[in-house]
Amino acid sequence: MDDSSDLKKIAELVWSLELEGAKAAYEVVHKIIETKEAVEGATEKIGIRQDQQTSDELREVRGFLDNTSLELNGPECVLLGSFFKHRENVDLLDTRSLNVTLDSYGRKPSNTTSTVENLEKKGLIEFVAGENLHAHKTFQLTPQGYAEVRDLMSRLARKNFSAVG
Repeated sequence: MDDSSDLKKIAELVWSLELEGAKAAYEVVHKIIETKEAVEGATEKIGIRQDQQTSDELREVRGFLDNTSLELNGPECVLLGSFFKHRENVDLLDTRSLNVTLDSYGRKPSNTTSTVENLEKKGLIEFVAGENLHAHKTFQLTPQGYAEVRDLMSRLARKNFSAVG
């Protein structure tokens, strides 16, 4: 059934009602419209809040990577860089693009591939494809990896705050 057919049926139904019934139907339709508008507005606000949270997280990770007084080891750099790329909506990472990102902050580990392999053994990263000898490995953070990054960011924020304060 198309919309015009549905509207025609609704109009015929409302026309068949007594005046008080038609007014009651109008009130019901008005409440439904108000509710739908509120839901649509709330959905938009949720999207804006999620975008703001992503922006805040990206800014925070950039701050950690930029802060040369924070000593970060290779695994910490790889985890932060991976999280950064994921928050930029890169689902599958590869060691080459991660190297470029980390190198732009002067934080590239001596061997990103072996660092990623070690993080995979700990269950923080999972390989997806490209595991032959000369290919750049494709991977993503696991749920445990995300939890580890959030814990790392919390520790770095406390360390950074105590250094400033």
